[in-house]
Amino acid sequence: MTTVTLNRINKNWGGFHAVKDLNLSIAEGEFLVLLGPSGCGKTTTMRMIAGLEDPTGGDLMFDGERMNGVPPRQRDVSMVFQNYGLYPHMSVYDNIGYPLKLRGVTGEQRDREVRRAADRVELGQLLTRRPVALSGGQRQRVALARSIVRRPRVFLMDEPLSNLDAKLRGSMRAELKHLARELAVTTVYVTHDQVEAMTLASRVAIMKEGVLQQIDAPEKIYNEPANAFVAGFIGSPAMNLLRGEGRGGQFVMSDGLAFPIAPPRNGPLYLGVRPEDVVVGTGDQPGAFSADIFAFELLGDVTLITLKLAGQHFVVKGDKSIRYTDGDRIIVRPEPSKMFWFDGTTGERIKTG
Repeated sequence: MTTVTLNRINKNWGGFHAVKDLNLSIAEGEFLVLLGPSGCGKTTTMRMIAGLEDPTGGDLMFDGERMNGVPPRQRDVSMVFQNYGLYPHMSVYDNIGYPLKLRGVTGEQRDREVRRAADRVELGQLLTRRPVALSGGQRQRVALARSIVRRPRVFLMDEPLSNLDAKLRGSMRAELKHLARELAVTTVYVTHDQVEAMTLASRVAIMKEGVLQQIDAPEKIYNEPANAFVAGFIGSPAMNLLRGEGRGGQFVMSDGLAFPIAPPRNGPLYLGVRPEDVVVGTGDQPGAFSADIFAFELLGDVTLITLKLAGQHFVVKGDKSIRYTDGDRIIVRPEPSKMFWFDGTTGERIKTG
């Protein structure tokens, strides 16, 4: 197993600074997810680890050995791409075994390794087929098998599930998680999907505009976001972030609407609360307020109630048995112990208590 260290890594293209002073230490066997919106630098970071891009500055190391300038073929990394990258004229068997062919592995050893990799992703009965005869999920499993057959030092996965439908993504997430645990190979996984990040990662590194915002275990990022960007990026639905200011012991929004909650200080603030931490129908308790329903959605297992406060959406996740109609007026109360405050200028979290 291999450790991967990025020490003050930068990447520039002309006047565009894609990755800025990035520091990451990835442990042996860790499954690290690089998460963020398009253009945040996550794929560029992965390509630098692979050797497909050279850092403009900083040091990139495997097991303490500097990799800057080392060609990709000498780094012993394996990549799985969004578009599968299969050879259409080859069978599943030959696609999986191609990395072994390049390494000169022949005969019974190659056959044994190909079949073992295929069995790990449940493709043992499809080895004679060509990619055109496979479903999207099966093609992705071929790409995974081809990646694991060579037993690399590091796995690199660039949004490998984004071309699959929702049902297949769910099943492939489970397969990836099982494979990662079984193989225990250091893995860097790039995605913009926070559900993938939360379910797969041992740690999540969230990036914005080339800057690392927070790196930690998924649960800690969810419960202790470092700033408003992280808070709003993690969670489905996303955390409610209401813009306003602390004034006279109240949180006041743009149209003068005063929230019945005491802010930690005066000045520009964001009030954050997750939709599942808002209780419906508790008008006799401190912090409760009433508002008209902007939209009511039944998702089967839960309901989503969207309110509009000072022009800002405020989402409440309720029990599946709740029934309302758009325009109904309801009373809701955020759980005081589950609220977050963020600086309205910098976005940094204000820790209270």
